[in-house]
Amino acid sequence: MLTNLTMLNEPLGVQPVDNVYWTLWVELRFYLLFSLVVLVGSSYRRVATFCWVWALGSVMAPASGIPLLDQLLMPRWAPFFIAGIAFYLVRRSGRFEGETAGILALSWLLIQHRLPEIMAGQGHGINWKVCLSAITVMYAVMGLIAVGKLDWIRWRWLPVAGVISYPLYLVHQSLGVRVIWRWNEQWGAWPTLLGVIAGMAVIAWLMHRLIERPLTPLLRRAIAPRAEQSQKLAS
Repeated sequence: MLTNLTMLNEPLGVQPVDNVYWTLWVELRFYLLFSLVVLVGSSYRRVATFCWVWALGSVMAPASGIPLLDQLLMPRWAPFFIAGIAFYLVRRSGRFEGETAGILALSWLLIQHRLPEIMAGQGHGINWKVCLSAITVMYAVMGLIAVGKLDWIRWRWLPVAGVISYPLYLVHQSLGVRVIWRWNEQWGAWPTLLGVIAGMAVIAWLMHRLIERPLTPLLRRAIAPRAEQSQKLAS
């Protein structure tokens, strides 16, 4: 458990306390990579160049025979992060440009190439083409969001859903699966499912309200001086 708190448990060979936490090591490597862009300045040109270089590197890394490159460049997951960055660039500029459209097209092609391998490794039997269809729909939705076509949506529950999404990720599997195993036969499938969803949402909201909100200002005050120092060094 103590090793898991470092978020370095996977490279240290320690099992995660919850199976879904394997994604934290992936995210941490992304932050490490993108911090290089932040250090030199995150202009449109530098960020776009980073996307192209990372995409190329993720293709070359498996053939290099260098495990460190494979770990840093994450060939399986790089296209998803690259797509997210490209959608942000579209959002910032307010329109699709040739370069961002090219980055998104390349990321989609790399995703469809990697998906059969990814889905085979997950072991849940979902056809990779079904997942690719879902991802394609997500691309379309993110594209509409990026160019402002969905800015008219002002549902009051959306900010709440957004702030509880991460704590929900943290608690949903181990707790949720155990409740399902314990109560499914007694309550029935649908009552159990709906009850677990509601219960996990309440727990996630409590985590946000009692842990995240009080700690966030403290963390921001601690990080702000270092962030300003990094910006000064970059400039």
